[in-house]
Amino acid sequence: MQKLLIFSTLNCDKKMGSIGKEVTSQDHAEDVLYTIKKSEYVGRYIVASRDIKPGETIFSDQPACIGPDNSSKPLCLGCFRKVSGIYKCPRCNWPMCQPSCTTSPYHVDECALFRKRGAKITIPWYDKPCTYYDAILPLRVLLLKYSNPKVYDLVNLLMDHNDILDEGTVKRRQTLVDFLRKSCKLSQDFTNEECHKVLGILSVNSFVVHDGGSDEANSDLIGLYPWTSLMSHHCTANTKITTREDFSYVCQSTVLIPAGEEIVTNYHHYHYQFYGTPYRRNDLKSTWTFECMCKRCHDPTENGTYVSAVICDTCKGGRLLPIKPLNFSSDYGCDTCSAEYRHEIINAKLAKFEQHIEDTKSSEPEEFEKLLSKMSIIFHENHYWILDVKRRLIDIYGNKEGYELYRLPKDLLEKKVDYCQHLLKVAQSLCPGPSEMRGYLLWECVGARLRLAQWHWIRMKITTPDYLEQLIEIKSDLKEVAAILGPIRKDSDEGQMGIKAKAELKTLSKLIDEMSEQTARFSSSTLQHGNKMASRSASTSRTSSATLGNRASMSGLSSLTSAVINQDRYNDLKSRRSVVIV
Repeated sequence: MQKLLIFSTLNCDKKMGSIGKEVTSQDHAEDVLYTIKKSEYVGRYIVASRDIKPGETIFSDQPACIGPDNSSKPLCLGCFRKVSGIYKCPRCNWPMCQPSCTTSPYHVDECALFRKRGAKITIPWYDKPCTYYDAILPLRVLLLKYSNPKVYDLVNLLMDHNDILDEGTVKRRQTLVDFLRKSCKLSQDFTNEECHKVLGILSVNSFVVHDGGSDEANSDLIGLYPWTSLMSHHCTANTKITTREDFSYVCQSTVLIPAGEEIVTNYHHYHYQFYGTPYRRNDLKSTWTFECMCKRCHDPTENGTYVSAVICDTCKGGRLLPIKPLNFSSDYGCDTCSAEYRHEIINAKLAKFEQHIEDTKSSEPEEFEKLLSKMSIIFHENHYWILDVKRRLIDIYGNKEGYELYRLPKDLLEKKVDYCQHLLKVAQSLCPGPSEMRGYLLWECVGARLRLAQWHWIRMKITTPDYLEQLIEIKSDLKEVAAILGPIRKDSDEGQMGIKAKAELKTLSKLIDEMSEQTARFSSSTLQHGNKMASRSASTSRTSSATLGNRASMSGLSSLTSAVINQDRYNDLKSRRSVVIV
């Protein structure tokens, strides 16, 4: 794997000189579309240097360092795969996959220092998280002090929020610092203060670069991107960041960003972007140690979506919203009858349903449906717990065993489409433009829409031209999915969606072309010979079915509809035609 150096695009020697001067966007690259500003509250931040159109690339960035996320199981320090302890680096004794990984660019510097200081670490277990690995990424950042001091100085310009830490956090970090300086024998290389500074910077500025998911062979990875880290968080971002195959970042605008407007990102995974202000702000504070003060957090209605709104028990029609959204203990007030409720009452309702949601298994979608019914009389239709349950059902219908698309009855297909369209509407306000959320929802929607279109066409509920029109609409959505998710690194859930969308787009395009050609040929034939064939109308009717692609044999998308219709529906239809959709 190629070594990743943040300053490969920085031209440090020509531009930076001594890092003592104030860093500017030109130190990053000449073609970036931002300038750097500074404030007492957020530190450095970036604004648009000119009007930026939706979809423009604002900058690209390489990680200064990559390493395992906190609470990682033992993994290879060269390729990041899980390890069993069978093979160890002969020089530093850390577990690795194989000999070639011991010379990985990720590992060589730390290995040399371990060997120089005589540190021999023994991993106590391999089947559960090991805190020793929490030290790897901080160590790699600290090593920049010697291997790339200009990058190290740039990293040290980032905020660390160490001045607002609670006693428990300070104690946990000191344990990690002691491991580095004492167990790893690096006390003469890095001071206590340097270690704490880097830990603070990582806690505020690191990004997830790979989600290991349920794959036991993979691990979650995080990285530090100094230029990307200059971007402030905003709960309604105007950019998206795409991770490429080499772990580089590409930052693109999702909406028009006028010159001088701040360029912001969303630190949360897109699944979090529907959650209400109280939930998000608590998570941001506990994870990144800052209190978000963005426009959405200031607005009780959250861009008019009401994702935190609870139905008023007093007037039964009003919406209860946080009176002071930036207060973690804010009471709620009705926007219709002015009734007020203590935050403890509202929080108890929220906690109750959160527990119900977490206790419900993905193999029990009917239980989620029951939860939706219960929540509909307590929460606003856009409340984040309702949206969360619908998202979980979207993931079940069409994906989980027993609920594959080809098995879903018409009513569940319609529900999936309805849930997707509901979330897409909310996404327009909370994560506008070609966001990952939009790409994910469109991808989940197209499969169900295709099945519904096939269901109606096979049963002659719609004409072939109507069917073609629906296929063309679905093709347009697939193009958008491929454009949004296609550039993402393939070793990720979103990247896999993009790859599949491209494949399905080819299959669907071919199907549309064939059906369009057959339809046009049939229409032309009908016009030319209509009078001559009037006496054979019954035969023409039979011919039309075959000429228009034959509903009995026309295929749909390859992997979205990759199995034969189930036996019950097959029996229901075979009196008309033998139907196989592959």
